[in-house]
Amino acid sequence: MANLKDKYDVVVIGAGIGGLTSGALLAKEGLDVLVAEQGSKPGGYCVSSQRDGFTFDTAVDAVMGCEKGGPIYDTLEELALTNDIDFIKLAAGTRIIGTGYDISVTSIEALANELKKLFPAESTSIDAFLGDCKALAREMERLMEPAPDLLGLTGKLGLIVRFLFGSPKMRKYGGKSAGEVLNTFFKEPRLRAIFGTILPFGPAAMAPLIMNILGGELVGYYPRGGAGALANVFTKGLTKHGGELALKTRVARILIKNGQAIGVELVDGSRIKSRYVVSNADGRQTFLNLVGEQHLSSKFVRELRETSLSRSSFLVSLGVDLDLKAMGFDGTSIVYNRSDDLNEIFSTDLTKCYMTIRMHSLRDSSQAPEGMATVQLHTMLPYDYMGNWGREKDGTLGRESTEMEEAVAGKLIALAEGIIPGLSEHIVVKDIISPLAFERYTLNSEGATMGWFPAPGGKMRSQKTPVKNLYQAGAWTFPGPSIYMVVPSGRNAAQIVLNEARS
Repeated sequence: MANLKDKYDVVVIGAGIGGLTSGALLAKEGLDVLVAEQGSKPGGYCVSSQRDGFTFDTAVDAVMGCEKGGPIYDTLEELALTNDIDFIKLAAGTRIIGTGYDISVTSIEALANELKKLFPAESTSIDAFLGDCKALAREMERLMEPAPDLLGLTGKLGLIVRFLFGSPKMRKYGGKSAGEVLNTFFKEPRLRAIFGTILPFGPAAMAPLIMNILGGELVGYYPRGGAGALANVFTKGLTKHGGELALKTRVARILIKNGQAIGVELVDGSRIKSRYVVSNADGRQTFLNLVGEQHLSSKFVRELRETSLSRSSFLVSLGVDLDLKAMGFDGTSIVYNRSDDLNEIFSTDLTKCYMTIRMHSLRDSSQAPEGMATVQLHTMLPYDYMGNWGREKDGTLGRESTEMEEAVAGKLIALAEGIIPGLSEHIVVKDIISPLAFERYTLNSEGATMGWFPAPGGKMRSQKTPVKNLYQAGAWTFPGPSIYMVVPSGRNAAQIVLNEARS
């Protein structure tokens, strides 16, 4: 652990992008800030790793909001960092391949035209659905700006009025699942599969998640140098303004006195006092482990225990000696649907389940040695898959776990050869990350990759908490998961702290 002071204005727990954003903006405003990160590098899921000349991203594929006026660009501009990172604008957000279709999603208009050519009988339904998506996206934008936690009583009353009288699509679809809405609009199962795999939440997730994305511009960017470059630039924003980042520094608990957060205690027993604490950590662990049930109402604790988590991921990263560009690939990530049934696509059947194929070295050639390329195979698999991935009774991972991971990876590689012929014969580097490894690295409960599961009619977690002077930032709170969301979340948390400090 670093040599730390015993007192700061703000301690931020976790150096994910939300925590780094919050810490950097608070430091810029002159507050004395410490960001404590248990891992060996900043970024949370927004990290890259290197092996034998290959660069692999852990979770990030594309980032929205990097254009002028977008939340990421504007935050970097505020921190005077726009010249410290280069974003590559992607020609297409996603390429979706399935039974009888191969679609590059470049814009909503182009997507609609292509789908109507493929499924002319569904033309009216396609227009109606995408029209509702656009309307809902506009409503959500009005409802989310400014953040509810930054509003006073009058502002909150105005928000209620906008929801009740100015948000008919949100009222219509907010309590419905994606599968329910897609079934209502489309008879063609392939259309449901195409729209339902725009985001990897599945048919049980709330419909507005997918509809909001489809109602936007679908413009994606990729940080040159990989996802880790984005984490590094936000880290620079923290340190250039006088904030501190302490890596390999795990917080054991949040210190509470008279119902108020007054600092943190580290795993080595040392205590750090602070006026405010911002948690960028797992929402469940923040309260149940770091705060402690004794400081919370039984109702709040019950909600935390009963609210479902998002699924974890299984990631196979490959360095290959293939010329992917000569094979016709351009770096657009591929959603490979091997079923037309959304329930099968989001099942644990490896022959049918959701899979993306990423080839980031085609976007940024520095990520692979000359003549080589990166290929990553990603799917969503649960933490308890096949008896908890073969974990021993004492919690350790033994031979059975390793064999299981290799078997799952082998099946995904074999299936991916339907898109990249001969893939298995050209592997020179292979890394596997299972849900257990994601949990170990991030400390997210059950390796959850996107926070709470966004169930229909679910509750959005406030950034303010039942503990005075303790706030949340990141994917586990408002406005939700993805880099596009956690940067505004970090901004909101910083503004809440500033408002409190100035009051």
